[in-house]
Amino acid sequence: MRNEKRQRRERRERARVQATDTAQKKSQPTLSLKAEKLEDFHSLEWQSRERHFLVLSSAGKPIYTRYGNESQLSTLMSAVQAIIASFSDMSDPVRSINTGSQTIVFYINGPLYLLAVSSRDDPEELLRSELQLVHSQIVSILTLAQLTKIFEQRSSFDLRQLLGGTEGIIDQLVDRLDTDLSFALGSLDTLWMRYRLRERIGKTLLNHRPKGLLYAMVVADTKLVTLMRPRKHSLHPADLHLLFNMASSRGFVSGEHWTPVCFPRFNDQGFLHVYINYIAPDVALILVSADRDSFFAMTKYRERVCQDLSTDDLLQRLGDAAAQRALHPRELGVSGLLQLYYRHKTLVQHFGTRFEDSVDDAQMRRIINTYKRLRLHMTKGGQKPLRIIYYRCATDMVLAWQSSTFELYAAVSPSMDVKGMIRLINTVLEWVKNEEDHLFVINSPSY
Repeated sequence: MRNEKRQRRERRERARVQATDTAQKKSQPTLSLKAEKLEDFHSLEWQSRERHFLVLSSAGKPIYTRYGNESQLSTLMSAVQAIIASFSDMSDPVRSINTGSQTIVFYINGPLYLLAVSSRDDPEELLRSELQLVHSQIVSILTLAQLTKIFEQRSSFDLRQLLGGTEGIIDQLVDRLDTDLSFALGSLDTLWMRYRLRERIGKTLLNHRPKGLLYAMVVADTKLVTLMRPRKHSLHPADLHLLFNMASSRGFVSGEHWTPVCFPRFNDQGFLHVYINYIAPDVALILVSADRDSFFAMTKYRERVCQDLSTDDLLQRLGDAAAQRALHPRELGVSGLLQLYYRHKTLVQHFGTRFEDSVDDAQMRRIINTYKRLRLHMTKGGQKPLRIIYYRCATDMVLAWQSSTFELYAAVSPSMDVKGMIRLINTVLEWVKNEEDHLFVINSPSY
């Protein structure tokens, strides 16, 4: 009799979990069809875009485009598939095409063909690495095993049936690739916060850890606050980038969410299960479990964490820190600095300031693109890799510097001379040394 009662309770709980999953999926807002999604590839608007990212299947079926509607681009997708197929027949897969005004880069991974088109003369290596990230974001939604199985059974399958409602996540990733250096650096962006506050938040996550919880993290607008993990295991920064990008999309900002997520660098063949809830404005609690039936355990854990953080105004202080977002260049104690990224090589973490108010969107993208180019030059390797690169033109003045312990990328006022820039950078390095405990997650809680 007791066994029967226990079995009935377990069936009721599984039914509640399934009902919650269904309700959450239905409650996620449907993204409205933006004007940019109505663009036809014959239109001036579509052709004037500086960068395009396209995904199609090996059968030429459209899957994704950042601009325009996939259905309206079917003719273009078929032409792309024909070009790739013609090179495959020659046992020489196409990698890129340079038309003079545009760079076209291909990335082929199993049944998916990805294409990037840039009129900004972006380096081929950069565009290919960004296509790999787009592919990984798709895998994070479906798993590589599911992708492979689907197209093995039916090569002409329309993958949009399974990706429906997630286009906004991929759109957001593509947009962030253009304005955020985190992906190119391959490290985690961290939120400046008082060390003691970060430590207390980490201890709170650890104190209430339920069985089955693998990772718990607090993230403020894609910036890491703290992360609890197993002592001998950690998630790859690339997997966390994809997770943070998904969690920051507007479909996850309100309510509790329980969703399967694939971490391609961890295991591209299966899912872990992720709980997402915003415990303060722009502050998400993200929990990762291997147990698909642990939604209610995660909810109780979140309640206990929030209850503890509410004491001594820890939750309010966390919200205040998140509201400040990135530091302003002047907060580093220097003048003439337009923007800066500093990467800690040992911790695989970085911080970046916001841009000076005088920098417009065009200059911001130009500076970020210059950072990416300079980093490619420095990380190509060779017997004598470059350590310092100084770049100057009529509009920008940028320095890239790497040592055994850090990487630094800084944009300064073009009117500044070289000696002034060197003094500024030395002052910044001294400031980073003094603020290191507050800038980075030094001792993440582990079990």
